[in-house]
Amino acid sequence: MLRWQAELLLGGITALWGGTFALVKLALQAVPPFLFMGMRFTIALGILLLVWRSAFHRFRAEELRYGSVLGLCFAAGFVLQTVGLLFTSASKSAFITGATLLVIPVVQWAIQRRQPTLWQWVGVGLALVGLWYLTAPSLGGWNVGDVLTMASTLFWALYVVLLDEFTRHSPPVLGRTLRLTALQFAVSAAIGVAAHLLCTAMGVEALAFAAEFGHPHLWIALAYTAVLASVVATVVQTHVQRYTTPVKAALIYALEPVFASMLAWALLGELLAQRELLGAVLLLASIGVAEFSRLQRGLGR
Repeated sequence: MLRWQAELLLGGITALWGGTFALVKLALQAVPPFLFMGMRFTIALGILLLVWRSAFHRFRAEELRYGSVLGLCFAAGFVLQTVGLLFTSASKSAFITGATLLVIPVVQWAIQRRQPTLWQWVGVGLALVGLWYLTAPSLGGWNVGDVLTMASTLFWALYVVLLDEFTRHSPPVLGRTLRLTALQFAVSAAIGVAAHLLCTAMGVEALAFAAEFGHPHLWIALAYTAVLASVVATVVQTHVQRYTTPVKAALIYALEPVFASMLAWALLGELLAQRELLGAVLLLASIGVAEFSRLQRGLGR
């Protein structure tokens, strides 16, 4: 697969993720977030096992190890971000989560000893400015929610870099991709259910209120997030991210709020303010800027 084809697919799954915001927000009126997390990934795991059951007859030891580590990173990022939202604003959380862009090059160097190019750093900086304009966070005094959200960025960064590390040198075999994906779902589902039970036992009402399983928004959101945003998106991400760099992948993933805004405009008629429109343009431009180093190498040959 060519690099541009892989990056186009990553852009496609980022658009799918962008569509989850409104649906999940409605679903969380019916069920607590960690219970929703457990249900989402249990359904996704069930779909994988049902549709591709022949791929799961045998797991290699490295697949068990890699899939479990990826699942732990993903679930830890989700849990920390969710709890952090109890203490900070949504806009501030979105901006801090976007700061994963700064963490990924550092994690990439620490694990892989791969130094990002100057133009990739410029692209990261441009993307952060774009996120600032798009999310418009109010950065008052820092609180425990901000710290938890910042901690979640480390796990998101580890996930992106370790996914590259675990798949970059292995053949792109669909069966291996499916097994890694299934393990990620299994770990995420287990941690979601465990977190829900813990919050229930501790009486944390904001995270463990009584669920309304008959709420129609719940099942629409589960269908979208489990099938499209989990099965399709994670299989594609696990299979094709190896064809680009972690930094470039992170810049593509940073377009998630742009796609969310586009969907809100298409379905709900919500218009972007000038500040938000500027942020979206800067985020799109950051991907082009990150390509300058590759263009320079091409012209130098």
